[in-house]
Amino acid sequence: MDFDEELRRFRERTHDHPGYGGLIILGTRQSTTAALLIGSLAIERVAFLLTPESQGMPDEIAVKLSCGTTNWLIPAGDYSSTLEVYKGVKHILEAWHDLDRSSIAVDITGGRKPMSVGLEKAAHLLGLKMLYVESSYGKLPDGRYGPLPGTQHLVIPPDPYEIFGDLEAEEAKRLYAAHDYAGAERIFATLSKRVDPPGQELFNRYANVARAYAAWDVFDLTQAEKALKSVAAPSDLLQQQVAALKRLSQVTHHAAGRGQQALATLAKAEAVLPLLGSLYANACRREEQGRYDAAALLAYRCLELIAQHRLSAWGILSEQPNFQEALNRVPDLEKRYIRVQEEQYRRRTYPLPDRPFGLFAGYMLLVALDDPLVRDYNINQIEERTNARNKSLLAHGYKLINHQNYRDFVGVLRTLLDRLFTPLVQDRATWEQTYRFVDLDQV
Repeated sequence: MDFDEELRRFRERTHDHPGYGGLIILGTRQSTTAALLIGSLAIERVAFLLTPESQGMPDEIAVKLSCGTTNWLIPAGDYSSTLEVYKGVKHILEAWHDLDRSSIAVDITGGRKPMSVGLEKAAHLLGLKMLYVESSYGKLPDGRYGPLPGTQHLVIPPDPYEIFGDLEAEEAKRLYAAHDYAGAERIFATLSKRVDPPGQELFNRYANVARAYAAWDVFDLTQAEKALKSVAAPSDLLQQQVAALKRLSQVTHHAAGRGQQALATLAKAEAVLPLLGSLYANACRREEQGRYDAAALLAYRCLELIAQHRLSAWGILSEQPNFQEALNRVPDLEKRYIRVQEEQYRRRTYPLPDRPFGLFAGYMLLVALDDPLVRDYNINQIEERTNARNKSLLAHGYKLINHQNYRDFVGVLRTLLDRLFTPLVQDRATWEQTYRFVDLDQV
């Protein structure tokens, strides 16, 4: 039987299979199966991993298909071993970097066993499609026993993910629960491309939520909002988080400006609460991971932000202090401030700051202003409890914060959050829930 008839019959059996962006073929002395695949499937690019004995294979295929080999990728080398096949696949994927890996197929029909094993393992690891040309075997006209011409048909081996995908999903869920959102996203994204419906849609949702949270964790607010929008339904908690991210982006933009714009932004509770909520929720996640030094940095920033918010209500911006508005309302502010320092330090005192000032100076100013946040509250606790953070390895010292240090420190923050929310309309529990990353069963 001539090749044209073999090709016609093969095409009849493969007409409903999709096209592929690329096809990787192992070098063999049997060019027919590769020619059938190239001639029947819509394939954009072809690459060969040859051995010294199979160097003529591309030319044989070209003759069968009446085409040229100019556009085929044929890396130089001997790909007889498993390791060399790995290197060859890597080279091809780098050359085809613009192709989605899920659109690239490998022909595992022929080749020596080490070559076939290498290509199959690479395909599984990298998410490439596997193709196999199966034939009926019998006695050939020349008396040899082999594949019978015209009996070839395409087989697509089942993806192991169809059986083992649930194990991968459990690992992704474990990573998600441990707040490793980037790791969870990688596995969920792979599963969404490799399992059958309806799992595809579910894992795609999981991947997008994990991607959003991985971005939010590092305050990449634009990417977080974009990813979360793709899965948020109108009325669920994720939709509230999308709105919070949008507001958070606006707040960080306005608060970054110097002077009156930053002052006006920080003075509004509805502007500060999204930023405070994001920082506080992040600190809680780091605490759950046992990363107390990182959690303390975030909690410390929360304490700073609370003070900055209340000071802004008095017209005071910590990074660019101007006390005119506060002095109009509290003319003896400087005397009060010095008295607070005397009570706190019992040592040399300083006038009102004329340069950017830090956290505890801000709380002493609030005491001097008799601000409701610290009225009848002993701010000594703030200085005492933040001391562990100040001496930590990630701040100004060389010690690690242990669990008890952190619990004492964050207790001050939680008390001040309660005091901050007391006069506000917004409920603190609702606020916390908005910025707490949801469990997968809520997605």
